[in-house]
Amino acid sequence: MHRPHRRALAVLLATLLGLSMAAIMTTVGAAPASASASAEPPPTSKGPVGWDMYRRLDQLPYLSAGSQIRQSSSFDRGGGNPEDGFYGGYSCLHGSPAGCVIAEDAGAGEIGSIWFTRIGSNPDPIPDEGDVRLTGRILVELDGRRVIDAGLQDVVNGALGAPFVYPLVANADQSSGGVYIKVPMPYRSSMRVTVQNNPLFHHVSYRHFPDAEGVPTFNPADRAADVVDKLRAAGTRDPKPDRSDAVTQPATSNLASGQSTDIARLTGPRTITGLRLRVPDALATDDTLAGLRLRITFDGQSTVDSPIGEFFGTGLGEYPVRSLLFAMDPAAGGWYSTWWPMPFREGATVSLVNRSGRTLSGVESQLTSAPDPQWTNELAPGGSAGYFSTDSRSGNPVRDGDWTIAERSGRGKLVGVTQAMEGRVRPGEGDRRLYLEGDERVYVDGMQTPQVHGTGTEDFYEAGWYFHRGTFTNPLNGNPGHEVAARGCATECDSPYRLLLTDAVPYHSSLRFGIEHGAQNDVDAIYRSTAFLYTQQGFGHQRTDVLDVGSAASRTQHAYADSGQQFTMEGVFEGDEDELTVRDDVRFGLGAIAFDMATNPNNAGVVLRRISDQRFGGQAAQVLVDGTAVGTWLQAFRNDVQYWHADDFALPAGVTAGKSRVRVELRPLGGAPHWTASSYWADSLVRGYTDSAAPAAPPTPVQVGNGEHGVQLSWTEPRDDTGIAFYRVYASGRQIGTTRGTGFQDKALPVGTVRQYSVVAVDHRGASSPASGVGTGRVGASTESDLNGDRLDDALTFTRGDAADVYASFSDGGRFVQDAWRWHEFFGGGGEIPLAGDFNGDGKQDVVTFTRGPAADVYVSLSDGGRFVQSAWKWHDFFALGAELPAVGDFNGDGLDDIVTFTRGTSADVWVALSHGSGFGPSRRWHDFFAIENEVPRIGDVNGDGRDDLITFTGGDRADSYVSLSSGSVFRHAIWKWHDHFALGNEVTGTGDFNGDGRDDIVTFMRGDVADVFVSLSDGGRFVQDSWRWSEHFALGQEIPGIGDFNGDGRDDLVAYTRGEAADVFVSFSDGGRFAQTNWKWHDRFALFLEWPQPSLIGGLGIAIAQTPPSVPPSPQARTSVPVYGTVLDRLGLGRYCGSSQCLIR
Repeated sequence: MHRPHRRALAVLLATLLGLSMAAIMTTVGAAPASASASAEPPPTSKGPVGWDMYRRLDQLPYLSAGSQIRQSSSFDRGGGNPEDGFYGGYSCLHGSPAGCVIAEDAGAGEIGSIWFTRIGSNPDPIPDEGDVRLTGRILVELDGRRVIDAGLQDVVNGALGAPFVYPLVANADQSSGGVYIKVPMPYRSSMRVTVQNNPLFHHVSYRHFPDAEGVPTFNPADRAADVVDKLRAAGTRDPKPDRSDAVTQPATSNLASGQSTDIARLTGPRTITGLRLRVPDALATDDTLAGLRLRITFDGQSTVDSPIGEFFGTGLGEYPVRSLLFAMDPAAGGWYSTWWPMPFREGATVSLVNRSGRTLSGVESQLTSAPDPQWTNELAPGGSAGYFSTDSRSGNPVRDGDWTIAERSGRGKLVGVTQAMEGRVRPGEGDRRLYLEGDERVYVDGMQTPQVHGTGTEDFYEAGWYFHRGTFTNPLNGNPGHEVAARGCATECDSPYRLLLTDAVPYHSSLRFGIEHGAQNDVDAIYRSTAFLYTQQGFGHQRTDVLDVGSAASRTQHAYADSGQQFTMEGVFEGDEDELTVRDDVRFGLGAIAFDMATNPNNAGVVLRRISDQRFGGQAAQVLVDGTAVGTWLQAFRNDVQYWHADDFALPAGVTAGKSRVRVELRPLGGAPHWTASSYWADSLVRGYTDSAAPAAPPTPVQVGNGEHGVQLSWTEPRDDTGIAFYRVYASGRQIGTTRGTGFQDKALPVGTVRQYSVVAVDHRGASSPASGVGTGRVGASTESDLNGDRLDDALTFTRGDAADVYASFSDGGRFVQDAWRWHEFFGGGGEIPLAGDFNGDGKQDVVTFTRGPAADVYVSLSDGGRFVQSAWKWHDFFALGAELPAVGDFNGDGLDDIVTFTRGTSADVWVALSHGSGFGPSRRWHDFFAIENEVPRIGDVNGDGRDDLITFTGGDRADSYVSLSSGSVFRHAIWKWHDHFALGNEVTGTGDFNGDGRDDIVTFMRGDVADVFVSLSDGGRFVQDSWRWSEHFALGQEIPGIGDFNGDGRDDLVAYTRGEAADVFVSFSDGGRFAQTNWKWHDRFALFLEWPQPSLIGGLGIAIAQTPPSVPPSPQARTSVPVYGTVLDRLGLGRYCGSSQCLIR
């Protein structure tokens, strides 16, 4: 994803290729046909391999059941935008003597696509986005041989010569800001892609095969001149082998508004090999291309129903498109053409449907087809081919949810997509193309980890920097349409496309392909998309066994043996449901593991799936089946933020066919980290079948997380033949929601709520399971300064300076009781910033102090209910540098308070370090543009999910309030305004749950002589009220206000400290609609003179934010500079590699 404040927008336009489109398109179909070539089945279930991917496009309908798609990319492992390539933190899997390894595979497979871009910035001497010279050399090793070893820029410029020439490679001018290599490079035993320097942004898409049958090793000496010629002629003729037996049926259609007409009815078995439409020039408007739909029915199934604009390559109207399989000629009299092979067994009907709202006369069509007898068997139930299909959608994406491009059950493969996007960002709220920040995520066969996870929308379309060089059209990718307040586009619009041929996505039971709208699904937009697929009814795998390695009974049942250990882990999966916490047991070890798994004897191979802890990156094990070695299971990725990972290993049919049970042995490789697993699943690959069994009942859901403001539930996936599509969640017998993941958040509940929860699983056939057992969830109190764990917030004060004493006074619900009760004799001295939080999760608030300045140390002292115990216990040695503003909150909802720091100013970065109970882990950038300049940031759980979020107040005349919600690993939102008239001028702001509904609200104090207090309540998506006064006389003059629940009723109250000689403390309770008391004194000698009381709005984010830090901050370059390939970053001893152009990690 590429943030607009990090890059310059492009103004150059890409030059169209070659001959005029009108001259070329008039010759389509006129060339003589050569010898007939029908689409014989490919030699293996892998489908075409190598150059045959382009030579035998007639074989596209075969579903390639023997291949899997995988991708390695630089996406932000925290699920956000800040670390998706800008700082290179996740751009390298690991290091090697040659540099930065960006992709590797063990076993047979094929590289389909390699894409890069990078940004120029100081100290980079090359400011042009998409220039990849700084990446240095690229080394591609296949089966131990170097097939590419050259400068990356030279490769994408075509300097190596054929086959590495355009359009099989492209530079940033040719692919509008990105560079790519699309040469299919198969391998039999191993693959590794390495670049000399950290590449920043990249993805490598590759297929993985269960065995090497029919797979050659790529030969770079093969110039593949015929393929190059075919690609250079893209958009001008049918790229499939010629058919002498093909016939073309012309037709002319006149359609009234709302009318449909058939342009062809065919009898099979045949293949539609081409279709051309010509809309009269006067009628070829944007509305016509959106409203005139193509509908195709094959063998009684309607599989195509799409707007003709999107179907032929652009969703914004007529623009030049010259892709390999569809084209559009916008010149006068130009045709729209497509050459997808569309087979059928018995019959096909091709229709036009006019939903344009106007009469369309004189629409010409030419449909070409040829007989193909093999489809009688190949398209039969259980056959190996699929019907050509589209999935067209339009609408407004839902906030916090991916835009769904395709969602399917059954068997099939995804082969392409066109998309149209219109931004609706309002003036002053960011770049109008912010929708391009969204990552794509592709899930297959119910896997909880996406098999494809990219770095941005234009990156998915293999361009860069918001299509930096303007519009373009290539054989396999393009963005032919870009409009700015023109031609029906109200703001700014794009219409890209991408063909997925060497990187098609096969699936056996389900496919879900989505893309974010904006960096965190937070950009208002209008989306339209059409996915191209080959689909078949029935399911292609059967889940025949499940091993729960955390269960002693399951281990016994599967004769499980290992020498490892076991622990319970809570974490999240990567992807679009990364807010759902999942709890399960994990076993780990370095020794051999063995277990039995049941299989279907009629299998054509078995996919062994695993759920693991991917904090241990680079896990690798030799795999044996019944004593026969079948390869190495390599999980090259690592994520120390989102721990759970689902991956798989394909067991070849040669060791599984005919067997009802196999013995699997995993032998971790020497030098590899611990092998981890919470469960294994055996999916037997079978001929297509109809699922008739309902899922088993899910396990009883359990409560996880901190239990504040709501209930987080977790369970594990139940057994089902095809896998689970989604779950229905019930509270006390009433359905309260659905979820795709094995977790759910019941948000915004009052303190003390108790609910009984159950879960029902629904599989991909739509069958429902019996209900799970009933689990109990309870909502606990959220406190700010409860020192003794009685759920009443107490008062404490820091003398700071040389004395550095800390005093406490407990609340009894009507007063602060103790006077001069010292809890620590030396904490928070000098100009340090001390704050309170429960850092070890024992229900008692502790204290933390930040030295800031160049030292940037952080010390903690834990409460034992009667004192703060530790002295000089350092929990972090590089956090809150210089004049940064620190704060405390539970940002991942685990019940342990964490720390955050705001750089503000023009950088506006937000860094978080999570507590693990005895220290703070490595700091990570959770946001890269929040609380800019002198805005005042605050912390609060404004949506009631148990995780603290960010709120920033502009103050002054603008008085805007913006929110960014926490996902547990990143603050998601960039420019989400929740209020446009709150906290004017220099009013003092705070947050708290003032009405007890489980969501934190906002409050502002006028102080001075007026001393009014205003509140605006959160409804989970905005702060609702304006000018709602809750108190007319609280926090007078320069008194220091604070917020806490002092009577334990679940509603936050107010406290005010006079300080000075008087040192009075006043409290006002919330009754849910006002702060009732105005002059209720709770203590008459607490927080003297300039002491810093808590809870209060003094300190890191409070009234004293302008206080000078100990010394000037260091320059950005002084932030801990990690040597080449990283260092140990967390208590697990797991390093993060950042490449040879050093990255910055704090």
